[in-house]
Amino acid sequence: DGVGAAGAEALAAALRDANCKLHTLNITDNNVGDAGAEALAAALRDANCKLHTLVIGGNRISVAGAEALAAALRDANCKLHTLHIANNFVGAAGAEALAASLRDANCKLHTLKICENASADTFVKPPLSG
Repeated sequence: DGVGAAGAEALAAALRDANCKLHTLNITDNNVGDAGAEALAAALRDANCKLHTLVIGGNRISVAGAEALAAALRDANCKLHTLHIANNFVGAAGAEALAASLRDANCKLHTLKICENASADTFVKPPLSG
């Protein structure tokens, strides 16, 4: 079962705490799903969150979770530099949402790993094209 959505929600609450100094979180293969991804995305939008690297591959995240993370990347408070969301189910729509975030002036992301996602491997539109 792994961390699951409830565990991801607890981690998200900790990330929003001003005393949390965590910069890297790797919860690969922990079944957090969309609810967990949405909770983590909300934490990324919090000014107290200091996370720079989020590795959430293999967590059954679909379009809804990818869209929540994409919205967080566009938030001025988000400090994320690296996002690994490989081996999920974000599909082309989720990949499009993440690509759109890369064009946003607030996005600080340097590395996005999105391979092996249902339909995402067929996503060929250059993410930074006009």
